Amino acid sequence: MCDTNCPYCNAETEINHDDGFGYEDNKLHEQECWSCEKTFTFTTGIIYVYETFKADCLNGKDHEFKQTVTYPRQFTKFQCENCEEKRLPTKEEKETIMNQ
Repeated sequence: MCDTNCPYCNAETEINHDDGFGYEDNKLHEQECWSCEKTFTFTTGIIYVYETFKADCLNGKDHEFKQTVTYPRQFTKFQCENCEEKRLPTKEEKETIMNQ
């Protein structure tokens, strides 16, 4: 998959992002085409894409806590699968974790 095409020869072109080049938006950048060796300019646009999820626990339902995978085990916490809220294990949960 290429980033763009050269405006002169239409060759598929990868933008050279060495040292972060070409990421700054609202700025005119320059690059030479590898195929026709002509210099062209380009701008960068950033698009945000959002994905939504139900979080019933933020609407009065119980959190769905799941044990995190942590090493060493004594630092294990529980994290809600829907909102990422964290909590420490209960005394009983801690004993179970340490005996695993």
